[in-house]
Amino acid sequence: LDMQWLAMEMFLSLPGNCVRLFTHTFPSLLIDKVPHAHSACSLASLYVFAQALGLFWFFLVSLLAVICVTFVTSALQGQSMLLVQRPLQAVALGYVYYSVVRVIFLFSSTMWTTGWEIYHDFPTLRRMLLGGARTMIPNPSPRPSPRDNSKERLNIKFGPPLLGTARLRTKDQVAQSAEAGASTMERRKTRRLLALITPLGVVLVLQVILLAGQIFCDERETTCSHLWVIFLPTGKLNRAIRFVLFVFIIQWIQAWSGLFPNWHVALAKAKGLRAWLASGTLLVGLLPLCTIRLVLWTVRPAGTGRVLFLVGVRHHMIDSLLVTCLCLWCLLAASLILQPQVLKMSGFTLKSVKDEDRWRVFCSLFKYTMLVWFSIQSVRICIAKGPASAQSDMIVISFVYPMLLCIIWIVTFVAVAVAGLGKPSRISILSFPPILGSIYAGSMVLCSWVRCGQFPLLVIFTWLHLCRAAFRVARRWRRWSERFRNFIDNKGELHASASEPTLNRHSDEDLRRMTEPQFSVNPSVNRDLKKSYRVERQVGRIAVRMFVLICLSFLSILSSFAFLAGLQQRAGLYIDDVMIWKKLEKDGSVEVTNAGASVLTLGVSNHSTAFREGVSSVLTPGDSPHYAVCGNSWNGLQLVDYAMLAMVSYMSPTAKNALPALLQHLFPHMHVTIQRSQSSKSQRRWLEFDIEDCGTKNIQSTGTLGCRRTTIISISGTDITRIEDYAENIRMWTEPVSLQILSTVFPTVRIWPRDCTAMIIRALHNVLGQLALQDDQWHYREILDHVRQIPADREVVITGHSLGGGIALVVGALTDRLAVALQPPGILKACERRFEGVYHSLA
Repeated sequence: LDMQWLAMEMFLSLPGNCVRLFTHTFPSLLIDKVPHAHSACSLASLYVFAQALGLFWFFLVSLLAVICVTFVTSALQGQSMLLVQRPLQAVALGYVYYSVVRVIFLFSSTMWTTGWEIYHDFPTLRRMLLGGARTMIPNPSPRPSPRDNSKERLNIKFGPPLLGTARLRTKDQVAQSAEAGASTMERRKTRRLLALITPLGVVLVLQVILLAGQIFCDERETTCSHLWVIFLPTGKLNRAIRFVLFVFIIQWIQAWSGLFPNWHVALAKAKGLRAWLASGTLLVGLLPLCTIRLVLWTVRPAGTGRVLFLVGVRHHMIDSLLVTCLCLWCLLAASLILQPQVLKMSGFTLKSVKDEDRWRVFCSLFKYTMLVWFSIQSVRICIAKGPASAQSDMIVISFVYPMLLCIIWIVTFVAVAVAGLGKPSRISILSFPPILGSIYAGSMVLCSWVRCGQFPLLVIFTWLHLCRAAFRVARRWRRWSERFRNFIDNKGELHASASEPTLNRHSDEDLRRMTEPQFSVNPSVNRDLKKSYRVERQVGRIAVRMFVLICLSFLSILSSFAFLAGLQQRAGLYIDDVMIWKKLEKDGSVEVTNAGASVLTLGVSNHSTAFREGVSSVLTPGDSPHYAVCGNSWNGLQLVDYAMLAMVSYMSPTAKNALPALLQHLFPHMHVTIQRSQSSKSQRRWLEFDIEDCGTKNIQSTGTLGCRRTTIISISGTDITRIEDYAENIRMWTEPVSLQILSTVFPTVRIWPRDCTAMIIRALHNVLGQLALQDDQWHYREILDHVRQIPADREVVITGHSLGGGIALVVGALTDRLAVALQPPGILKACERRFEGVYHSLA
């Protein structure tokens, strides 16, 4: 039997030494040789988390904007009867969306915390490994941290806090002390075990869910492309999640081999069928298969929308199966190595965690592994698909990685906190799935009651918020029960005297320290971290406060405009015309006045040849256009003609305005008539022109002269007397301005290709759609419906100026009609929210 163990140890030493070589030896040499490598890895990791937090801010701004506009418009349009007739249902609907905002805010706070944890070298994880809930982090090394400006080093002793200084005098007190010490050691051991195993369990659960979703969506791509994009195997998001889970497994193996340097020796010494199964599976199956697949993955990237077949199996199924098997093997090996009789042979010792320099190198390797694999992924995609595709992949990966790491962090904290509620039993462990299932059923019933049950993402947000509430109730119940128990045991005396201390009598603060683990180390209360990392945290807090202030200011302005616009619409307080025209009798010119401030005078040429074919009525025969675009024409009309039509749309087609006479002055060589306008004063001004030009060649005939008919939809721009136009402008500029703000803090946003920006905005509004928040409360709905009713064989051009030009581009793209816009706003990003691929055709 000893010879068999020796042979197994020799075989396992090969993968053990290889793992040690590639995850510790080489990276440690590189980090030692490169100056400031630790600081560079820390800053790069913090930047990844900060950029993901900025994207969360971008989503939160859009979410709150849609909620505010939807609520205000619904209330002002008479759709608020739900609050009066069914107040409970209205409150439930408010709670559902409050849960969405609250969960996003809490998750953003967790991302902030996790980002600083990885930057500060995981002080909370270190405390968990050392065992104490509030044990201070030591720093015995005379060598300071690269971000440490403090010169004083604290000499902190490890151990449970002393609750009294009096000498033990009775056997009962000695027994109580021994019992308390054993309980403390057991609690520390449990926390250490959960801190090591829970991240691997979370990765395994996520991988199994992803694998099941991929199997379901393999033959249902059409269904999954709309509802379950995350499980679409050929999608960019699914590829990013698979890659990030693979990186997590590599990092966990690296951390495990650092804490247990002789894990292969301990695994070889383990007894039983499970030990032989783990060793044989690693040597015979996992190690060669993973090596072959890793080489193929490096040299043959599949890319988005492609499927590679390896041995007749799709590549994404092979990847998911290998990562799942690797997670299962790691879980099996960890359960064997953590056995008390085997653990002492694994090389695990708390000295490696207590030592400042070793822990610093350990955390640097963790960050280094993330950055190296990100770089490998970027290079291979860049070589195979180009820089734009590589950058879009890295944007998704750099957003998915912090999200999944935050999920791991939350679940680990919850597991440690639940373990602190009491000694877990088999019944309590088995009761967790039914409890979570019942909470999910309650969330489904609640969302169905408010007619949102068909939106799974909304149900998940509500379920998460209810789970958090249940967790907080359980912790408070534990605290109250402990206080009540101490009160009964001490016969109403909450505090013992200093002369007669009692070890089983704890104050509220001591009880909170023992039963409630911290979610993270707070530098403001930690003396060591307060000195070392004060400047970086202050800069980060200032940036966060500025972003929050911008978001609140934007929402207040948008809500105010939407509310005032609704009041104006209900009261009908509209001015008929802010733009008027008149004919000057002196020379026959036309004078157009806008809001009584801007005056435009249009002169008429005296040359009759000015109306010849292809020449605008504004230009004389001897003149030439000042801009190259003025020489172009669309459907027989030049750019200046579309500008005149866009100007006319600011005026109402009333007898007072005499628009037919104005059109005769502007287009004497054409027959221009007004066919239709907006249905009411509250709607945006727009005009439908029917233009008949008999001086051009009829392109629909065989080259003979004839009349050409074109329908022009002209949309007015911003009217300074309409408050709704201000709200419309703000909403159209939300995405461009938000991304511009992000680019001032994160320089990489400025180099994003157009496809990357489109991908982010489309994903954002797809999520809003899955939350039952359709961003369709736009004032061009009447125009869009009218254009869709026009026969497809008719020549239609949509035009407009300023805000009207932006609406013209949106309507033209939605209806596949030609649009000629004059000085439109940032419509590219406004169009990206609604549809995919159409923005490429915008001119």
